[in-house]
Amino acid sequence: MLNIYVIFVSPKYQGNIGSLARVMKNFDIENLILVNPQVPIDDEAYRYAMHGEDVLRNAKIVNSLEEATGGMNLLIGTSGISTSSEKHFLRIPKTPEEIAELVSRYSGNVAIVFGREDIGLLNEELEKMDLFLHIGASERYPVMNITHAAAIIFYEIFKRRGVREGPRLAERRDLDRLYDTFVSIVESTRYPEHKKKNSYRMLKRIIGRAGITTWEYHILMGMLREILDQCRKMPPP
Repeated sequence: MLNIYVIFVSPKYQGNIGSLARVMKNFDIENLILVNPQVPIDDEAYRYAMHGEDVLRNAKIVNSLEEATGGMNLLIGTSGISTSSEKHFLRIPKTPEEIAELVSRYSGNVAIVFGREDIGLLNEELEKMDLFLHIGASERYPVMNITHAAAIIFYEIFKRRGVREGPRLAERRDLDRLYDTFVSIVESTRYPEHKKKNSYRMLKRIIGRAGITTWEYHILMGMLREILDQCRKMPPP
């Protein structure tokens, strides 16, 4: 089945934490993970949570984004800033409708990651994401409150949940293994050193947004291992 997780990085206000739990409850999303919250989770947060208090009570609190995302098959980062330039591919966005349509095709653990209320997700955090989601709004005031943005995203996913059960997405560790194998192949060639950093970043994004299933992963890995074995038998570049 498709399991939606909501990750909130370093929240500063109990009201936003509680309100996020409330809107999750509205759309049958139960899994909340708080990364290094800057405030205690006490009565104020529960007042804002209303009937979502069980979501808040069962929230998992972790110390790092890596800890929060370890068991996820797909990571979707959110931001109020976007671009259409391919040179700034970290922030080339998909709409909530596109994200909802994509995730409805698969089963597995999908995380929607919200950044800090003031500065959002850092570039190094966005680099860890497979996809990037942005909600278009007025140019005069494009940045939305986290709970307003969450309601729009969750509603689009809610409309499509249960339509069908799709193939399971590859595990995070398998995607990492796939990426590492690609890198090993490139390292065995004469690919220019100065191009590697951006190329590897782009490769990681392509793997992430491809929606690779478990079956596809095994086929790809079989092919790549054979290519890597042949590369290693060749004379050094």
